Amino acid sequence: MPEDVHSIAAEIPVLRRYAQTLTRDRSIADDLVQDAVTRSIEKFHLYQPDTRLRSWLFAIMLNVFRDQQRRRKQQTAMAVELSERGCRHTAPAQLERLVHRDLLQQLDTLKPHYRELLLMVASDGLSYEQAAARAAVPLGTVRSRLFRARNLLLRKLEGSDDLRATLPAGPRASALA
Repeated sequence: MPEDVHSIAAEIPVLRRYAQTLTRDRSIADDLVQDAVTRSIEKFHLYQPDTRLRSWLFAIMLNVFRDQQRRRKQQTAMAVELSERGCRHTAPAQLERLVHRDLLQQLDTLKPHYRELLLMVASDGLSYEQAAARAAVPLGTVRSRLFRARNLLLRKLEGSDDLRATLPAGPRASALA
C-alpha cells in the first residue's frame, strides 16, 4: 500500500489542473483534489492493475465532482423551497420601530431652526450649501447648527438631555441655548 500512496501522490499536480478545469476556482479545486485522493486511497482495493492509474483517478475525481454538484443543487432547491414556504428567518423589527419612534419624538423637541436644517440635510439630501441658500443663513451657521442639532438629538436619545453638555464652554454658551 505505501507504493500505491506514493503513485497516487505523484499524480496530484495533474489532478489539480483537472480539478481547476472542472471547478474554475482554486480553493474549490484543492478541496476536490483532497476529496478525490481520499476516496482513491479508501477504494484502492478496487483498482485493477491493468488500467492506467491516472485515468482511474480522473474517473474518481469526476464522480466526486458530480456528487458535490448534485448535493449543491439539492441544498439550493431545499433553500428555495423553504423560502417559498415563508420559513425564512427574519430579524425582529420591534427594536428598529422603537428607535425610529423615539427618534421622531426627540426630533420634534428640537428648536425649529435646528430641526429644519437637520431635516434638509439628513432627510431631503441637500448639501450644506443648498441648505444655507434655502434657509437664508451663512454656511458656517448651517454647520454649527447641524453640529448642535446632531449632538442634542444624540443626547436626548441616550437619555442625557443636558443642553450644556453639548455646547462649547465660554461666555457665548448661554446665549446659544
